[in-house]
Parts: sequence; structure tokens; C-alpha cells
Amino acid sequence: MARLILIRHGESVANAERRFTRGPHEPLSARGRDEALARARQLQARADPVALYASPFVRALETARLIGEVLALEPIVVDALAEQDFGALRGQPYDAVGSDIQVQGRWRYCPPQGESLEDVFRRAGPALDEIAARHLGAEVVVVSHGGVMAALEAWSRGGFSDEPVIRANAAGYVLLRRQSRYEGPFAIDE
Repeated sequence: MARLILIRHGESVANAERRFTRGPHEPLSARGRDEALARARQLQARADPVALYASPFVRALETARLIGEVLALEPIVVDALAEQDFGALRGQPYDAVGSDIQVQGRWRYCPPQGESLEDVFRRAGPALDEIAARHLGAEVVVVSHGGVMAALEAWSRGGFSDEPVIRANAAGYVLLRRQSRYEGPFAIDE
């Protein structure tokens, strides 16, 4: 069995400004750094991970590095854990999403020149399987993004739910990988 602790990055500057990120270089806010360190201390008290994986996007990698400093682990970057590409919505306020999202549904909605959460599901899910297969009998931390974590939760269930669950900044959940199936999500402190 592999125990996978999935964590969303701390608050980014874009989160604080209530807008979509302009791209992969958006950093954490001061609050986001504090959130990451608080999560790191919680993990240090309750977990014993052997590896730390992260999205290549600055806000997730910054979160992972802060966690890694506390846990004495160096983040391993996995490109497939990158956040959903918001295309034409990059830098726009959250309310710039039109009615298409209600018509198409959150899983299928694809911003112009972007990607849908279904696309993220197909990209990030196999990466999670590879991480789990590498760490049977161990515990690992995976730091990514709200959309990625929603897609990975759906992947672990084998399909999409009515609506994706987007976790708060620096929040997360645990998945257990037993043979070829996942169990969870479970609360991090269970």
C-alpha cells in the first residue's frame, strides 16, 4: 500500500486578488507562505513521508520547498501535476467566466485556448499512479493545485462526480493505493 498525502499550494498572489493566475510564475502571498509552513509543521507531527512531489508552477513548488525544509525532503517536480491551463482567462477576475461553464459543466468547460478539468484528469491521473507505484509500502506528499486535486480525487474514484471539489489553500486529503485501486479521500489527520 502507498499512502499519498495531497496538498494544495498556499494562497497565491492571484488567489488573494481573486483572479485567475497569469501563468506558472505566480508566487505565494505572505499568507500563503505562512499556510505552507503551518501545513509542514502539521505533517512533521503526524506523517513520515519518504518523498515529496510537486507541480512545476512556482506557487506549488514554493509550497513544496517550504514543506520540504521542515521534513528534510527535496521536491521532485512532475510536469503532469501543473494546474489547469486557463487560456484566455489568465489574469482575469474569477467572475469573468461566462455562462458556458453552467451549460457545459465544470468538468467539460474549456476556456478559449485553455484546457478542461477532464484534460487535467487524463494528464495528472497517470502521474499519480506512477508515484504510488514507486512508493508501495511508504508515504509521500504531493503538492499541486485546486483543479489538479479535484481531478485526482475523481481519478481515484474512477470517474467524475457531479461537481469537482476544490480544496482551500494549503488544505488536502489522503489517498491509499492498494494494488490497483485507491481508497479515500481521507482527512489528513486521520
